[in-house]
Amino acid sequence: MKLLAFLVSVFGTVATVTASDSLRIELNSRRFVKGDTIEFICKVPDFEKLKLQSATLNVWIEDVEKHNRWKYRYPLINGEVSASLAVSRKITDGRYAVNFLVQRGLFKIYGQVLDHGKKDDSTLTYMMITKNKKGTFLDNTHVAPNGNFRLKSTLFADSAFFIFSPAKKTKNNYLLINIETPLDSAFIPVLSKTHFITVGNPKMLTQKKTDTSSYVFSSDDVLNPDLPNVTVTSKFKSKIQQFDEEYSMGLFQNNDAIIFDGISNTEIGRSSTIMAFLQGRVAGLTIERNAEGMEVPKWRNELVELYLDEFRLENNDHTFISPTEVAMIKVYRPPSYLSNFNSGAGAIAIYTKRGVYAANSRTRHNFIVKGYTNVDSSWE
Repeated sequence: MKLLAFLVSVFGTVATVTASDSLRIELNSRRFVKGDTIEFICKVPDFEKLKLQSATLNVWIEDVEKHNRWKYRYPLINGEVSASLAVSRKITDGRYAVNFLVQRGLFKIYGQVLDHGKKDDSTLTYMMITKNKKGTFLDNTHVAPNGNFRLKSTLFADSAFFIFSPAKKTKNNYLLINIETPLDSAFIPVLSKTHFITVGNPKMLTQKKTDTSSYVFSSDDVLNPDLPNVTVTSKFKSKIQQFDEEYSMGLFQNNDAIIFDGISNTEIGRSSTIMAFLQGRVAGLTIERNAEGMEVPKWRNELVELYLDEFRLENNDHTFISPTEVAMIKVYRPPSYLSNFNSGAGAIAIYTKRGVYAANSRTRHNFIVKGYTNVDSSWE
Protein backbone atom coordinates (compact mmCIF):
# COMPACT_ATOMS: atom_id res chain seq x y z
CA MET A 1 0.00 0.00 0.00
CA LYS A 2 2.88 2.39 0.73
CA LEU A 3 4.34 1.77 -2.74
CA LEU A 4 0.94 2.36 -4.34
CA ALA A 5 0.44 5.58 -2.40
CA PHE A 6 3.90 6.77 -3.45
CA LEU A 7 3.19 6.06 -7.11
CA VAL A 8 -0.14 7.89 -6.93
CA SER A 9 1.59 10.97 -5.54
CA VAL A 10 4.41 10.91 -8.09
CA PHE A 11 2.96 9.42 -11.26
CA GLY A 12 -0.76 10.20 -10.96
CA THR A 13 -3.95 8.24 -10.32
CA VAL A 14 -3.68 4.44 -10.42
CA ALA A 15 -6.82 2.52 -11.33
CA THR A 16 -7.83 -1.14 -11.52
CA VAL A 17 -9.52 -2.62 -14.59
CA THR A 18 -11.22 -6.03 -14.87
CA ALA A 19 -12.24 -6.44 -18.50
CA SER A 20 -10.72 -8.61 -21.26
CA ASP A 21 -7.40 -10.44 -21.19
CA SER A 22 -5.67 -8.37 -23.91
CA LEU A 23 -3.26 -5.45 -23.78
CA ARG A 24 -5.36 -2.34 -24.33
CA ILE A 25 -3.86 0.86 -25.68
CA GLU A 26 -5.81 4.10 -25.94
CA LEU A 27 -4.29 6.95 -27.99
CA ASN A 28 -5.78 10.43 -28.16
CA SER A 29 -5.06 10.55 -31.92
CA ARG A 30 -3.14 8.89 -34.75
CA ARG A 31 -2.22 12.15 -36.50
CA PHE A 32 0.01 14.76 -34.91
CA VAL A 33 1.92 17.88 -35.82
CA LYS A 34 4.90 19.35 -34.03
CA GLY A 35 3.81 20.92 -30.77
CA ASP A 36 0.98 18.42 -30.23
CA THR A 37 0.93 16.03 -27.27
CA ILE A 38 0.59 12.26 -27.59
CA GLU A 39 -1.55 11.00 -24.72
CA PHE A 40 -1.90 7.29 -24.07
CA ILE A 41 -3.40 4.89 -21.55
CA CYS A 42 -2.14 1.32 -21.25
CA LYS A 43 -4.32 -1.28 -19.51
CA VAL A 44 -3.75 -4.96 -18.74
CA PRO A 45 -7.21 -6.03 -17.51
CA ASP A 46 -6.07 -9.55 -16.58
CA PHE A 47 -2.96 -8.38 -14.71
CA GLU A 48 -3.61 -10.61 -11.67
CA LYS A 49 -3.84 -13.81 -13.70
CA LEU A 50 -0.70 -12.82 -15.59
CA LYS A 51 1.06 -11.90 -12.30
CA LEU A 52 1.69 -8.37 -13.50
CA GLN A 53 0.62 -6.45 -10.41
CA SER A 54 4.00 -4.69 -10.61
CA ALA A 55 5.43 -4.37 -14.09
CA THR A 56 7.10 -1.90 -16.43
CA LEU A 57 5.72 -0.47 -19.65
CA ASN A 58 8.38 0.24 -22.26
CA VAL A 59 7.33 2.62 -25.02
CA TRP A 60 9.66 2.45 -28.02
CA ILE A 61 8.99 4.82 -30.92
CA GLU A 62 10.61 4.15 -34.29
CA ASP A 63 10.35 5.63 -37.75
CA VAL A 64 9.00 2.86 -39.96
CA GLU A 65 12.34 2.52 -41.80
CA LYS A 66 13.98 1.80 -38.40
CA HIS A 67 16.61 4.52 -38.70
CA ASN A 68 15.90 6.09 -35.30
CA ARG A 69 14.47 4.87 -32.02
CA TRP A 70 13.33 6.66 -28.85
CA LYS A 71 12.84 4.77 -25.58
CA TYR A 72 10.63 5.59 -22.59
CA ARG A 73 9.46 3.51 -19.62
CA TYR A 74 6.80 3.81 -16.95
CA PRO A 75 5.74 1.87 -13.83
CA LEU A 76 2.68 -0.29 -14.57
CA ILE A 77 0.80 -0.76 -11.29
CA ASN A 78 -2.31 -2.96 -11.05
CA GLY A 79 -2.49 -3.15 -14.81
CA GLU A 80 -2.64 0.51 -15.76
CA VAL A 81 -0.56 3.56 -16.53
CA SER A 82 -1.21 6.80 -18.41
CA ALA A 83 1.29 9.35 -19.68
CA SER A 84 1.92 11.96 -22.35
CA LEU A 85 4.73 12.92 -24.73
CA ALA A 86 4.95 16.38 -26.29
CA VAL A 87 6.07 16.19 -29.94
CA SER A 88 9.22 18.30 -30.21
CA ARG A 89 10.07 20.57 -33.13
CA LYS A 90 13.09 18.32 -33.66
CA ILE A 91 10.95 15.37 -34.80
CA THR A 92 11.00 14.89 -38.56
CA ASP A 93 7.67 14.66 -40.36
CA GLY A 94 6.84 11.07 -41.25
CA ARG A 95 5.26 7.80 -40.17
CA TYR A 96 6.19 6.23 -36.85
CA ALA A 97 5.55 2.96 -35.02
CA VAL A 98 4.75 3.26 -31.31
CA ASN A 99 5.58 -0.07 -29.64
CA PHE A 100 4.11 -0.81 -26.21
CA LEU A 101 6.10 -3.57 -24.45
CA VAL A 102 5.17 -4.92 -21.01
CA GLN A 103 8.09 -6.21 -18.95
CA ARG A 104 7.84 -8.06 -15.63
CA GLY A 105 9.01 -6.31 -12.49
CA LEU A 106 9.72 -2.79 -11.34
CA PHE A 107 13.03 -0.97 -11.08
CA LYS A 108 15.71 -2.60 -8.90
CA ILE A 109 19.47 -2.24 -8.58
CA TYR A 110 21.75 -5.23 -8.01
CA GLY A 111 25.50 -5.02 -7.55
CA GLN A 112 28.68 -6.83 -6.70
CA VAL A 113 31.80 -5.68 -4.89
CA LEU A 114 34.68 -7.10 -6.92
CA ASP A 115 37.74 -8.39 -5.02
CA HIS A 116 35.45 -8.51 -2.01
CA GLY A 117 37.73 -10.83 -0.08
CA LYS A 118 40.49 -8.23 0.13
CA LYS A 119 38.51 -5.88 2.37
CA ASP A 120 35.52 -8.04 3.31
CA ASP A 121 33.10 -5.11 3.75
CA SER A 122 29.81 -6.46 5.08
CA THR A 123 28.06 -3.10 4.73
CA LEU A 124 28.13 -0.38 2.10
CA THR A 125 26.98 3.22 2.37
CA TYR A 126 25.36 4.71 -0.71
CA MET A 127 24.06 8.13 -1.62
CA MET A 128 21.42 8.75 -4.28
CA ILE A 129 21.09 12.16 -5.94
CA THR A 130 18.06 12.53 -8.19
CA LYS A 131 18.24 14.61 -11.36
CA ASN A 132 17.38 18.31 -10.95
CA LYS A 133 16.11 17.80 -7.40
CA LYS A 134 17.33 19.51 -4.27
CA GLY A 135 18.34 16.96 -1.66
CA THR A 136 19.93 13.54 -1.42
CA PHE A 137 19.07 10.11 -0.03
CA LEU A 138 21.62 8.29 2.14
CA ASP A 139 21.36 4.67 3.28
CA ASN A 140 23.28 1.44 3.90
CA THR A 141 23.02 -1.99 2.30
CA HIS A 142 24.22 -5.43 3.36
CA VAL A 143 26.91 -7.19 1.31
CA ALA A 144 26.84 -10.99 1.10
CA PRO A 145 30.04 -13.04 1.54
CA ASN A 146 30.33 -13.37 -2.26
CA GLY A 147 30.20 -9.57 -2.65
CA ASN A 148 26.64 -9.37 -3.97
CA PHE A 149 24.20 -6.74 -2.73
CA ARG A 150 20.78 -5.32 -3.60
CA LEU A 151 19.44 -1.85 -2.94
CA LYS A 152 16.00 -1.12 -1.61
CA SER A 153 13.38 -0.70 -4.34
CA THR A 154 13.44 2.99 -5.17
CA LEU A 155 11.31 4.55 -7.89
CA PHE A 156 12.48 7.82 -9.39
CA ALA A 157 11.82 9.76 -12.56
CA ASP A 158 14.51 10.64 -15.12
CA SER A 159 17.82 9.48 -13.65
CA ALA A 160 19.85 9.41 -10.45
CA PHE A 161 23.50 9.50 -9.47
CA PHE A 162 24.65 6.77 -7.05
CA ILE A 163 27.83 6.97 -4.99
CA PHE A 164 29.00 3.91 -3.02
CA SER A 165 31.54 4.10 -0.22
CA PRO A 166 32.80 1.85 2.61
CA ALA A 167 30.76 2.03 5.81
CA LYS A 168 33.96 3.05 7.61
CA LYS A 169 35.09 6.38 6.17
CA THR A 170 38.48 6.24 4.43
CA LYS A 171 40.67 8.86 2.79
CA ASN A 172 40.47 7.13 -0.60
CA ASN A 173 37.49 5.14 -1.80
CA TYR A 174 38.98 1.76 -2.79
CA LEU A 175 35.74 0.08 -3.94
CA LEU A 176 35.49 -1.59 -7.35
CA ILE A 177 31.80 -2.22 -8.00
CA ASN A 178 29.61 -3.45 -10.82
CA ILE A 179 25.88 -2.75 -10.83
CA GLU A 180 22.99 -3.77 -13.07
CA THR A 181 19.30 -3.06 -13.37
CA PRO A 182 17.08 -5.81 -14.84
CA LEU A 183 15.10 -3.19 -16.75
CA ASP A 184 18.21 -2.32 -18.77
CA SER A 185 18.96 -5.94 -19.62
CA ALA A 186 17.65 -7.78 -22.68
CA PHE A 187 14.11 -9.05 -22.18
CA ILE A 188 11.24 -10.67 -24.05
CA PRO A 189 7.98 -8.73 -23.54
CA VAL A 190 5.15 -10.49 -21.74
CA LEU A 191 2.67 -8.47 -23.82
CA SER A 192 3.22 -6.15 -26.76
CA LYS A 193 1.25 -4.08 -29.23
CA THR A 194 2.17 -1.64 -32.01
CA HIS A 195 0.24 1.42 -33.18
CA PHE A 196 1.18 3.65 -36.11
CA ILE A 197 1.05 7.42 -36.03
CA THR A 198 1.99 10.26 -38.38
CA VAL A 199 3.72 13.54 -37.64
CA GLY A 200 3.18 16.41 -40.06
CA ASN A 201 0.69 17.47 -42.72
CA PRO A 202 -1.26 14.33 -43.81
CA LYS A 203 -1.48 15.58 -47.43
CA MET A 204 2.25 16.11 -47.59
CA LEU A 205 2.87 12.66 -46.09
CA THR A 206 0.99 10.98 -48.95
CA GLN A 207 4.00 11.81 -51.11
CA LYS A 208 6.32 9.79 -48.87
CA LYS A 209 6.75 6.20 -50.05
CA THR A 210 6.82 4.59 -46.61
CA ASP A 211 4.85 1.38 -46.16
CA THR A 212 3.77 0.60 -42.60
CA SER A 213 2.64 -2.90 -43.64
CA SER A 214 6.28 -3.95 -43.98
CA TYR A 215 7.11 -2.85 -40.43
CA VAL A 216 7.37 -5.66 -37.88
CA PHE A 217 8.58 -5.34 -34.30
CA SER A 218 9.95 -8.72 -33.22
CA SER A 219 11.77 -10.16 -30.21
CA ASP A 220 15.04 -9.63 -32.09
CA ASP A 221 14.47 -5.88 -31.87
CA VAL A 222 14.41 -6.18 -28.07
CA LEU A 223 17.25 -8.67 -27.67
CA ASN A 224 19.42 -6.74 -30.15
CA PRO A 225 18.20 -3.19 -29.56
CA ASP A 226 21.05 -1.19 -31.09
CA LEU A 227 20.48 0.57 -34.39
CA PRO A 228 23.41 0.91 -36.85
CA ASN A 229 26.16 3.18 -35.58
CA VAL A 230 27.14 6.43 -37.30
CA THR A 231 30.86 7.14 -37.55
CA VAL A 232 31.89 10.80 -37.39
CA THR A 233 35.42 11.95 -38.21
CA SER A 234 36.86 15.27 -37.05
CA LYS A 235 40.08 17.13 -36.44
CA PHE A 236 42.28 16.04 -33.54
CA LYS A 237 41.11 17.20 -30.13
CA SER A 238 42.67 16.81 -26.71
CA LYS A 239 41.27 14.24 -24.31
CA ILE A 240 39.67 16.90 -22.13
CA GLN A 241 38.02 18.50 -25.20
CA GLN A 242 36.67 15.12 -26.23
CA PHE A 243 35.44 14.44 -22.69
CA ASP A 244 33.76 17.85 -22.53
CA GLU A 245 31.96 17.32 -25.85
CA GLU A 246 30.85 13.82 -24.85
CA TYR A 247 29.60 14.47 -21.32
CA SER A 248 28.61 18.16 -21.13
CA MET A 249 24.94 18.68 -21.98
CA GLY A 250 22.58 21.61 -22.47
CA LEU A 251 23.40 24.69 -20.40
CA PHE A 252 26.59 23.03 -19.16
CA GLN A 253 28.11 23.46 -22.64
CA ASN A 254 28.68 27.15 -21.91
CA ASN A 255 31.88 28.15 -23.72
CA ASP A 256 32.68 30.77 -21.07
CA ALA A 257 33.30 28.14 -18.37
CA ILE A 258 36.78 27.79 -16.89
CA ILE A 259 37.88 24.17 -17.41
CA PHE A 260 40.36 22.25 -15.27
CA ASP A 261 41.75 18.98 -16.67
CA GLY A 262 41.84 15.91 -14.40
CA ILE A 263 42.54 13.41 -17.19
CA SER A 264 45.92 14.48 -18.60
CA ASN A 265 46.92 16.61 -15.61
CA THR A 266 47.49 15.08 -12.15
CA GLU A 267 47.18 18.27 -10.07
CA ILE A 268 43.54 17.69 -9.14
CA GLY A 269 44.26 14.08 -8.11
CA ARG A 270 47.17 15.16 -5.91
CA SER A 271 45.09 17.72 -4.01
CA SER A 272 43.73 16.91 -0.55
CA THR A 273 40.19 17.94 -1.59
CA ILE A 274 38.47 19.28 -4.69
CA MET A 275 37.87 22.65 -3.03
CA ALA A 276 41.50 22.85 -1.91
CA PHE A 277 42.50 22.49 -5.57
CA LEU A 278 40.19 25.36 -6.62
CA GLN A 279 41.36 27.67 -3.84
CA GLY A 280 43.20 30.62 -5.39
CA ARG A 281 42.81 29.38 -8.98
CA VAL A 282 39.70 31.38 -9.91
CA ALA A 283 39.47 35.12 -9.25
CA GLY A 284 36.52 35.96 -7.01
CA LEU A 285 35.96 32.36 -5.85
CA THR A 286 36.66 31.75 -2.16
CA ILE A 287 36.55 28.56 -0.12
CA GLU A 288 35.29 28.97 3.43
CA ARG A 289 34.43 26.56 6.23
CA ASN A 290 30.95 26.41 7.68
CA ALA A 291 29.97 25.73 11.30
CA GLU A 292 30.51 21.98 10.78
CA GLY A 293 34.01 22.56 9.40
CA MET A 294 33.02 21.64 5.83
CA GLU A 295 34.51 23.48 2.84
CA VAL A 296 31.93 25.74 1.17
CA PRO A 297 32.59 27.64 -2.08
CA LYS A 298 31.36 31.23 -2.30
CA TRP A 299 31.42 33.99 -4.87
CA ARG A 300 31.11 37.51 -3.51
CA ASN A 301 29.70 36.06 -0.27
CA GLU A 302 27.02 34.14 -2.18
CA LEU A 303 26.88 30.31 -2.08
CA VAL A 304 28.04 28.75 -5.31
CA GLU A 305 25.83 26.07 -6.86
CA LEU A 306 27.50 22.63 -7.06
CA TYR A 307 26.95 19.83 -9.59
CA LEU A 308 28.33 16.32 -9.83
CA ASP A 309 28.07 14.88 -13.35
CA GLU A 310 25.35 17.52 -13.86
CA PHE A 311 23.35 16.38 -10.83
CA ARG A 312 22.77 19.17 -8.33
CA LEU A 313 24.50 18.67 -4.97
CA GLU A 314 23.95 19.87 -1.47
CA ASN A 315 26.83 22.05 -0.26
CA ASN A 316 28.60 19.20 1.58
CA ASP A 317 28.01 16.35 -0.88
CA HIS A 318 31.24 17.03 -2.76
CA THR A 319 33.16 15.50 0.15
CA PHE A 320 32.03 12.04 -1.02
CA ILE A 321 34.16 12.42 -4.18
CA SER A 322 37.91 11.76 -4.09
CA PRO A 323 40.04 14.16 -6.19
CA THR A 324 41.57 11.12 -7.93
CA GLU A 325 38.13 10.35 -9.45
CA VAL A 326 37.74 13.75 -11.09
CA ALA A 327 38.04 13.98 -14.88
CA MET A 328 37.08 17.64 -15.26
CA ILE A 329 35.96 20.67 -13.27
CA LYS A 330 34.03 23.48 -14.95
CA VAL A 331 33.63 26.81 -13.14
CA TYR A 332 30.91 29.20 -14.30
CA ARG A 333 31.28 32.85 -13.36
CA PRO A 334 28.28 34.84 -12.07
CA PRO A 335 25.65 35.13 -13.25
CA SER A 336 25.11 31.47 -14.12
CA TYR A 337 21.61 30.07 -14.25
CA LEU A 338 22.02 26.31 -14.62
CA SER A 339 18.86 25.60 -12.60
CA ASN A 340 15.89 27.28 -10.94
CA PHE A 341 17.64 27.01 -7.57
CA ASN A 342 20.49 29.33 -8.50
CA SER A 343 20.50 33.03 -7.72
CA GLY A 344 23.13 33.76 -10.35
CA ALA A 345 26.06 33.60 -7.93
CA GLY A 346 28.09 31.16 -9.99
CA ALA A 347 28.42 27.39 -10.28
CA ILE A 348 30.94 24.56 -10.16
CA ALA A 349 30.39 21.35 -12.15
CA ILE A 350 32.50 18.34 -11.19
CA TYR A 351 32.74 15.45 -13.67
CA THR A 352 33.97 11.99 -12.69
CA LYS A 353 36.01 9.69 -14.92
CA ARG A 354 33.80 7.49 -17.09
CA GLY A 355 33.98 5.25 -20.13
CA VAL A 356 37.40 5.03 -21.80
CA TYR A 357 38.61 7.82 -19.53
CA ALA A 358 38.31 5.43 -16.56
CA ALA A 359 39.58 2.32 -18.38
CA ASN A 360 42.73 2.01 -16.26
CA SER A 361 41.05 2.84 -12.98
CA ARG A 362 41.27 0.23 -10.20
CA THR A 363 38.21 1.67 -8.50
CA ARG A 364 34.66 2.33 -9.62
CA HIS A 365 31.88 3.36 -7.30
CA ASN A 366 29.96 6.18 -9.02
CA PHE A 367 27.10 5.45 -11.43
CA ILE A 368 24.41 7.35 -13.32
CA VAL A 369 21.30 5.17 -13.42
CA LYS A 370 18.33 5.76 -15.68
CA GLY A 371 14.98 5.57 -13.89
CA TYR A 372 11.42 5.96 -15.15
CA THR A 373 10.20 8.57 -17.62
CA ASN A 374 8.21 11.51 -16.24
CA VAL A 375 4.51 11.05 -17.01
CA ASP A 376 4.60 14.44 -18.73
CA SER A 377 7.65 14.34 -20.94
CA SER A 378 8.86 15.21 -24.44
CA TRP A 379 9.59 13.21 -27.57
CA GLU A 380 12.66 14.82 -29.09
